[in-house]
This record gives sequence, structure tokens and C-alpha cells, in this order.
Amino acid sequence: MDVSRISEFKLFIAQQVTPALNDIENLEEKNRKHLQKLVFSNLVDRFDHLVDKLILDNCREDVLVKKAVGDKASPMSELDFIQLLIEAGDFQGALDRRLQDKLRTSTLSQNHARKLNTLLGLFDNVGDVWNKPRVTPVTGKILESFKVQKQQIPATVCGYADWLYSRRNAIVHGAGTQSYSQRDIDRIKKAHRVNLRKTFRVTVASSRNASTFYLSLCALIE
Repeated sequence: MDVSRISEFKLFIAQQVTPALNDIENLEEKNRKHLQKLVFSNLVDRFDHLVDKLILDNCREDVLVKKAVGDKASPMSELDFIQLLIEAGDFQGALDRRLQDKLRTSTLSQNHARKLNTLLGLFDNVGDVWNKPRVTPVTGKILESFKVQKQQIPATVCGYADWLYSRRNAIVHGAGTQSYSQRDIDRIKKAHRVNLRKTFRVTVASSRNASTFYLSLCALIE
């Protein structure tokens, strides 16, 4: 498995996210609101981008090949085969590009949690970490086990990631509002059995917890 892009993501947090949060903490509360939301949404977007890139980088994994071509892939014509060879000047490069193009229109078009679930399924050492309560909402850290006492935030890995992305959706698509869309509320309830409050508040701690969660997850799959 090629996970080299994780190093870039960790550098992004260390060199851009953490310093930005430290600077924001020195501002007055009234001057923080926009910047806090900007850093948070940028962080979530960057992790979503990482998930996409890791899937594309590992397009030859059996699971991803099956997702790319489907169970009933049509046979390739001689013309298609010749064009495949011409496209990149070599068969291996053209093959990767063809698989990646198909993954972009299939797997990468799915929602964030489903893409993450697909990615985690490629790592034997992760096991079933994504569908058991492991994330503490207080810090965002992934633990060996976590006992859910009051379920207001999904405690599974994919559920917590989905919850973070739902907040990002509200900020980006809701003109900076801090109210979940009804679509995200319904999806979280159906997929993770959690009833979200209609509104939320993004703070510096929100981005710190998200950073901790993403770094813990990266440590699991590296």
C-alpha cells in the first residue's frame, strides 16, 4: 500500500493548521468567528482530498479494481486496447490512468464516509475499527475501546468523520451558517443512529479535536 501522501497531510497540520489556531486564540472572540470556520472547513477538505488521493494511488488493489470495472465489465475492443497503449506511451501508466478515471466516477463520487470506509477496507491492520465505538468526542482521539454514554456524536471512525464533514457542509454550502442541513441530519440518523442537534458551534477546539482525530487515523493506517 502506498500511503506516502499521509506525510504531506501531517505536515499541513503541523505547519499550517496548528500555527493558525494558535494565532486565532490570541484574537478577541468577535474576531475569531470567520477564521475558526475557515480553518475547520479547510482541514476537513484537506483530509477528504487525502482520502481521494490514497484511493487513486492504490488503484490496483483488488478491492478497488473491482469497484472501478464493476462485476459485469464489458470486454475491451481491440481499438480501445490500442488507444490505451497510445494514451500514456506505456501500458502500465495507461492502465493506472484508466482505473483512476473509473474510480473518480464511481467510488470518489460517493459521500465522504463511504469513501473512507472503502479506504479503510484496504488495510488489514485496521480491521473493523471503523464500525465499533472508538472515538471520544472530548478530544477526537481514537481509543482501543470507548463506551458511549450519551450518543450525540457518532463514536465510530467513519461516523465521526461523517459528522465532521456534515459540519463542513453547513459552513461551505450554508453561507457560513452553523446549522446542519436536513439531508445530513437524516443521513447521520440512518447511518449512525445519532440524532444531531440542528445547530452547532465551531471553535478553535473543534479544529484541534478534528486534527487529533485525523492524525490518530493516519497513525492506524501508516
